[in-house]
Amino acid sequence: MTSTPGPERRRFIDRLTDPITERAREKLGQAEDRVRASIQAEIDAVSASVRTRAVQVRPSAIAFAGAAVLTFLGLALLVTAAVIGLAHAVEPWLAALLVGVALLLVAAGLAAWGRSHLPRTPMVDLTRIQEPTHPAGEQVHPWAD
Repeated sequence: MTSTPGPERRRFIDRLTDPITERAREKLGQAEDRVRASIQAEIDAVSASVRTRAVQVRPSAIAFAGAAVLTFLGLALLVTAAVIGLAHAVEPWLAALLVGVALLLVAAGLAAWGRSHLPRTPMVDLTRIQEPTHPAGEQVHPWAD
């Protein structure tokens, strides 16, 4: 005789497990709400800190931007003065060409110096795909032929 759970037995098991299931759902919901609230509190704290720091740094950022613009204009005037000064010795077009070439050589030298001081990173060979190796290595199964 096979014993299959009858409707009474199922109802009995359901009566036992339903309260536990409901409590588990409530506890999981509460834990989820706590985690969500904690994450939101961290996000709010970081955004408030960033906003406060941005307000504190704003005058300095404006001053640095002004200094950068004035530095650019000063360098442009120095280059113009170099062209005009060299134009007294050679033709003006040749003076502009010589100053331009000199500036390009200085820029190339700075770029080469900067590239040589980059940190060395290993080059990744994308053409070769590495086969995953098993931790046991190349061991042969003892029952293999």
